[in-house]
Amino acid sequence: MLTLTHHTRTRTLVVGVVALLLALAGCNNMVDSPYLETYDASDTFGRAARELDPNAIAVGHLEADEAFYRGTVDGQYIDELPIEITEDVLQRGQEQYNAFCAVCHGYSGHGNGVITQEGFAAQSFYDRRIAFQPVGRYFETITLGRGNMYNYAARIEPADRWAIVAYMEALKISQSSTYDDLSADLQAELDLIEPEVSAETETEMGG
Repeated sequence: MLTLTHHTRTRTLVVGVVALLLALAGCNNMVDSPYLETYDASDTFGRAARELDPNAIAVGHLEADEAFYRGTVDGQYIDELPIEITEDVLQRGQEQYNAFCAVCHGYSGHGNGVITQEGFAAQSFYDRRIAFQPVGRYFETITLGRGNMYNYAARIEPADRWAIVAYMEALKISQSSTYDDLSADLQAELDLIEPEVSAETETEMGG
């Protein structure tokens, strides 16, 4: 009985040692296993880096809403914003505009941003070629860029791009509005503001 137990233990130990040696050998083979560089030829796929399916869509990026994600419907630019315009949206649009757009187009949209001091040109939103473009065209320009303008698709989320467009529309309205366009509350506030008159003006007025 003692002899059987001794042989059993010995056999178990030998099996364990062999298994360990095989495992270590396998790990070493994994470290030194053959591999392909990114663009090496592959018998299975043609090359190691497989071509992406052009119809593949990343999870979470279906973007089925054409108006929201591309600014078009059936390939035509939309004329109305596809989001609800609220005070929060306009404030967000102003923040994003000041961060990404004002450096070129200026804080009021006249194309007089700081880059113009270095000899670069920027579009004014009040140029007739720009002022009456559909909002979908503005969104596309922010997304894809145009001319010397960089594209911001990877830097500004679609919702923020629309917020910027909404703020641009508010800027254009603010630059062309008259006193009569204001609400009664805003007219009352404006009436309380004392106009500043320079000394030269007072002199000219005989003051």
